[in-house]
Formats: sequence, structure tokens, C-alpha cells
Amino acid sequence: MYLGKQIDAGSGALGARLDLEASDLLTHGLIVGMTGSGKTGLAIALIEEALQQGVPVLAIDPKGDLGNLLLLFDGLDAASFAPWIDAEAARREGKTVEAAAAAAAASWQKGLAEWGLGAASVAALRKAHDAVIYTPGSRSGIPLNVLQSLEAPNAPFDSAAEDLRDEIAGIVSGLLGLLRIEADPLQSRESILLSNLIESSWRAGKGLSLESLITGIADPPFEKLGALSLESVYPRKERQGLMMALNNLLASPSFEAWREGEPLDVEAMLKAHDGRPRLSVVYTAHLSDEERFFVTALLLDKVKTWMRRQGGTTQLRALVYMDEIFGYFPPHPQNPPTKRPLLTLLKQARAQGVGVVLATQNPVDLDYKGLANIGTWMVGKLQTDQDRARLREGLLGAGVDAAALDRLMDATRKRVFLLHDVHRSGPVLFNSRWAMSYLRGPLTREEIERLMAGRRAAVPAAAKAAASAGPPVLPAPFKHAYLAKFGGEVADLYLLVKYAVRYKGAGEVVGTRAYPLQASSPAEALEAEPIELEEGALETEGPAGLRYPELPEAVVSAGARGIEKALKERLPDKLAVTLFVDPVTKSTSNPGESREAFAARLGTAGASGDEARLGQRLEKKKRELDAARQSLSGRKAETWAAMGTAILSNIGLILGKKRTISGAGSVLSKNRMENSAEARVGALEAEVGELQGQLAALSEVDPQRLEEKPVVPARSDVKLLRYDLVWVY
Repeated sequence: MYLGKQIDAGSGALGARLDLEASDLLTHGLIVGMTGSGKTGLAIALIEEALQQGVPVLAIDPKGDLGNLLLLFDGLDAASFAPWIDAEAARREGKTVEAAAAAAAASWQKGLAEWGLGAASVAALRKAHDAVIYTPGSRSGIPLNVLQSLEAPNAPFDSAAEDLRDEIAGIVSGLLGLLRIEADPLQSRESILLSNLIESSWRAGKGLSLESLITGIADPPFEKLGALSLESVYPRKERQGLMMALNNLLASPSFEAWREGEPLDVEAMLKAHDGRPRLSVVYTAHLSDEERFFVTALLLDKVKTWMRRQGGTTQLRALVYMDEIFGYFPPHPQNPPTKRPLLTLLKQARAQGVGVVLATQNPVDLDYKGLANIGTWMVGKLQTDQDRARLREGLLGAGVDAAALDRLMDATRKRVFLLHDVHRSGPVLFNSRWAMSYLRGPLTREEIERLMAGRRAAVPAAAKAAASAGPPVLPAPFKHAYLAKFGGEVADLYLLVKYAVRYKGAGEVVGTRAYPLQASSPAEALEAEPIELEEGALETEGPAGLRYPELPEAVVSAGARGIEKALKERLPDKLAVTLFVDPVTKSTSNPGESREAFAARLGTAGASGDEARLGQRLEKKKRELDAARQSLSGRKAETWAAMGTAILSNIGLILGKKRTISGAGSVLSKNRMENSAEARVGALEAEVGELQGQLAALSEVDPQRLEEKPVVPARSDVKLLRYDLVWVY
């Protein structure tokens, strides 16, 4: 991972590249430095390097800086930078937005070039990964349906009881935090009751909604809490206050956004559908402190549960980065809901290939036990002597020489960091490289909305509304069908089509595909990119715990007749193909066959039929040529005979005994027939040569000689064999 270049502490001269092994982060990392030290730029460079190596990143962003990772402009031109220029900052500097954009573009071109990077590097990084900004409690980015975490786990409860109880503790602590109820998990009646309600439901394989949780408070499915009766510990009359508080939260319009969006699925947050690593930035800068702790603790617990399900590895499988850790991981005796899962990850995640990197300005505010589990420290300019003393103590405890440590720490400045890595023989000083992402500072919710506008339009319907616990009723005559495609927890509704299509000159093709039903009508749905599938992969039942959205408007308004009509009208256009035609053999490719594959088929066994036909034509032409040559030979003999006869018949002219010429017409006639025979032989020789060339070309077909031929089937050439609805997950 290319983080920068080593720097001499005395002269400040840059030296060799500084590369960090990705696997070094399995012992976790800490980036620390005061405001202006370049801490955020180093963190962004570190994340860029991880993504380039195929390592997915889950980044928790309490400040709003990490959205800069999506500002990758491979053109490096002013027009790309202009939409992200802070107009007010430009005005204060006496610049127009256009001038500020030009300056930013020039700065990035120059900065990248100085570090051996450029537009190609930025383009490669963009191509290497997918990126999403999640905004829990807001529709600015991609919302996260945090309350879907109340759904029952797929596995039996006892198979992961410890982790699931930790998740429950995080959910309950977060919910009570939203209600402004300070609750000790071991002492609070509210916490104990809610935890028992959720565990009881999960053990029965049932999920919960906030509505059913409120109902459960009134009439729990158990009569005791511990050894005492429920009424003795927490009488119904007193539970009324907790019920009303949760109900008010549920009824609040501002809380609706918490119930929308994609599920909190760690696997999906780490990997895109196309298999690329995903950068998931969880933006929490817009939330209150209680809401931030709720979301962060829940997310970290989910990561911990996901991590425990992974096999062991010595490679970095995923990176969890948290910016500005202050308050989330404090020393004893403080114990916010985020501290427990963080400490567990730092102690145990290495074996499953999960690295954790934390960033802070204030090292004295971090739990000492956590620092002891971190093996890679990147220390920038520090603000106070207390911060310096805390880090110096930790580094000396790790075996770093005191004199060398003080000298290197004294040399830190903007973008210059001391690196202590337990995998290296000693500490080094380095200058962090230029970030490929445009570091324009914290993004506003409006700017995040712009960044995610296209992505939000493509969010599955299941992510736009609270998912239900069971599939909705489909209009007749449709029946539920299921396809396991992405391994998700929420199903999306697709329109399944099985068809037979006949292409002129290329035969009939039978296929099955499915279109996502995200548009307002079936006709518009057919404009989306379909997935190809095998009909035999469909199942009649979905897995337990699968969640469903409401029926899309395209299904509700159109019904079966509307869907069938749309398919008959629009499907033929969607089945248009480009075929290849060989001008030599007049053969046509099969639908879906590439230019190279068709050329190879022509040149091997696939061309045997054409070869046989050409061979027959060649033999026929050779026979005709032999006959024409014999005929020509005969014509020549006849011409010479006619000439001899004419000479003999006119010998009297020479002797003076005859005054008129005879036999000349016969000679001219014979000559004309000879010329005709010669032309016939020449034409046949040319045809034989052309056929011989075609035969030779069959075994070595140049793909570039193939001609493209767009083919759109007529409506009469498309048959609907089946259309149905299928839940894809």
C-alpha cells in the first residue's frame, strides 16, 4: 500500500517509497494528529490503497470528510472540479468558482504527478471499486433501515447466542438512547424487559417491528423476569410510560426516515453485485449524539457478528475505518454502547481477516486496552504535551528507542508522520502521498444528495420502504417464485419472461430473463437491464427470514393483462441482436455468438458443410473447364483445317487460273467460335481460382472480414412461453 515516501528527520529530504503491507493492518491501526496535520488526507490515501488491492472498506464518518473518497475526477479538468468548489470560500479568496476550479484542477494534476500518479491512476481506482454513502435517518444519501435489525437472524439463536445478545444489547441501548433514557443493561428495567422481548422473539424465529415491540411491552410472552414475576419487577401501569415513549418515537414524522432504506447487511455493504469491493461510507454528521451512538454501535455489532461467520485467513479481508473516534472509545470507567464491540473487534478480528483503523486528535481519550491491541501507529503533529506523553508512553512500551522516538516526533509536521509498525525493525518518518480523491472538506447533505442521485434512483424498491416480514399477495393468476441470485436478505420483485424468438437466417432461440420492477409501468420496466437465468433455478418457497417490499406500482396498476400487453408490444425490440455475416460463405452467426467465436467456427468443424458445398461447386467447375478446354482444342483444329482448305481452294489465284476468293467465310466463322471457346475457358479458370481461394479462406477466417447485421425480430416471430413474477434475493 503506497502511503508516501520516507523523509530524513534532519534535512527533510524525501527518500524511498514507503509501502505498507496490507496484512499489517490485521494488527489494526491508529492515525493520530491535531487539526491541520494531514490526518484525513493520510486516511483517505490508506483507504484508496486498500480499495485498489481489492479490500472492501466500511468507513464510519461522524465529520463528513470521507465522502471526498467519491470525488474522483480522472479527467483532472476544471469542469469536473467546478460543481464541488465551495463558492463562499472562493469568494473570500477573491476568485470566481471557475477560477477556483481551474486552480484546484491544476493543483491536483501537479500534486499527483509529483508522487508518480496521474489521470490513469484515478481512472483505475474508480474502476476497481463501487462506492456508496449511507445516511441513516436521512434521505440525502442511501437511507439505512436501521429498524430492520429487529428482524430474526437466519441461523438458530443458540448457534451464535453470545453475538446475538451483543446485537440485542446494542439495539436496546440505542433505542433507549433515542428516548433519552439512560439505562444500565444490568440494572435498568427498561433494558432488561426489551432485551428479553427481542430474545424471546428471535428464539422463536420471529422478527419484530417497532409496533410489535410496543405491543409486547404491554403483554409480554413471559410472566417472569429472572426469578420474580413480571408484575413485581415492572408492573404494567409503569410500563405504560415506556410504551408511550416508543409510540411517540414511532409517530414522529422525522423518525420515518429511520424505517426506510437498505437493510443493515454487512456482506452487501462490503461487496457490490458485480463482485467488486465496495466502499461504504456511513455518514452520521447530521445526527444527534444519541443517534450517532445508536447507529455506530449497531453497525459495529453487525460487523462483529459477520466477522465471526468468516473462516480464518492471514490476508486482509475487510477494513473498518472510523474517523474522529473521540467519545466512542473512552478509557475506563466510561462505557458507551460503541466501546464493547470496538474492543471485541480489536481483540479478535485479526483471525478472520478484518482490520480496524481508528483516527483521532486526542489519544488521551482512547481506552488503553484498545491501544495495546493496535500494531500500526501513524503519529502526526500533536496538539498538547499530554497527547505527546500518552503516545510516547505507548511507543516506549512497544520497545521503541527513546532518543530515536523523540527525534522523529519532533520532526513531524503537516503531512509528515512517524510510522511505528510492529512488523518493521524500527520506526520511520514519512511524508504522506497526494490523495487521488479531491479533498474539498466536509460534504453537506445537499452535496451527498447530488452524489447519490443516480444511485438512489437505482436502489431496489425494497430499500425505499420498510420491508415486511412476509410476501405480499400477488394479483391473480401469479404465484410466488424465488431466485437466489445475490445472497441478500431483502427480495426484489422481477418480471420473469420465457420466450421463443426466430431470427431470419439464424434459426430460433429460447431464453428466460427477468426485469426488475422498479418503474411505474411494465413497459418502462422493460427498459431496465435484465438478468439471464435458468428456469430450473426457480424455487417455490423463499428462505426463512427473507423480507419483502410492498408491491411495485407497475404490478398493482397493470395487473396480468397489462403486463402481457406490454410484453407483446415491447419485448421484440428488447430481443434485437447484432449478427455477423460472412461475405465469403454467406453464413450467418448465431444470436449471442461473438465475432471471434463465429470466425473460429467457420474455420473449423462448423464450416465443414460450407466446405463440402464449395468442394462440389469447384469439382463441377473443373469438369466444365476440362470440357471447355477440349472444345477449344477442337475449335483450333477446325480453324486450322478451314484455313488449309481455303488455301488449297484458292491456289488458282496464285497460278492465275482463278479470279475470285473462296472459303474465307468458313475461316472467319471457325475463328469466331475459337475466340468464344477461349473466353469460356478464361471465365471458367477465373471461377475455379475464386472457389479455390474461398476453400482456402475457410480454414483461416479473419474476424474483421465479417459484416455486422442488426436484426430486430417481428412481433409474429416472438412467442411468449411464460411470464410470471419472481422474488430475487
